[in-house]
Amino acid sequence: MNSKLIGLLIAAGLSSRMGKPKSLLLQDDLPFAIVILKKMLLVCDKVVIVLGHSANRIKKELQVFTSNSDELKTRVKFVTNELFENGMFSSLKCGLSEEMNAEWVLYHFVDQPGVSEKFYQEFSAQIDNNYDWIQPTFGNKKGHPLLFHSSIFNSILELPDDSSLKEISKKNNVKKKLWDCTHKEILQDIDYPSDLKQR
Repeated sequence: MNSKLIGLLIAAGLSSRMGKPKSLLLQDDLPFAIVILKKMLLVCDKVVIVLGHSANRIKKELQVFTSNSDELKTRVKFVTNELFENGMFSSLKCGLSEEMNAEWVLYHFVDQPGVSEKFYQEFSAQIDNNYDWIQPTFGNKKGHPLLFHSSIFNSILELPDDSSLKEISKKNNVKKKLWDCTHKEILQDIDYPSDLKQR
């Protein structure tokens, strides 16, 4: 475990195409958010779950799992992005502002529950302070989650809420490392009910 690595799990969206909060969809009888959270905690010292739409309901349902576990209770923090309607970038900023003392952040979406435990171990091993941004690829396609070094935290926070990470990625001074991995699940994107059947 890397004590300077903090996880940001983004669960703030409307999930309008899915019809219900993606964080509460089930895999092996556990909500997506809990499935992902447990794997993130294999490599992260702590995980911040960023909520937005239906925040109170989602927090209440997830706390059924986190409050009954001493490990989860002490290493999980819920924050609410009141400006979630401004887009996902605003949720990244909200979570990041809570953990400015981290050296690295693992930035994760809540619709990727299929990524294996092995991936997290292998991905965190790619951490290299010569880089600002580390991203997995599979079949020459870029995937998620991402690793950000503290050197670009301020660059992210200074951008407007309706920005995107592409604006950070395009900066010439951002040193990026692309890691070619064997985990196709990094390309997973669950947006519609039909996507659940294809997993």
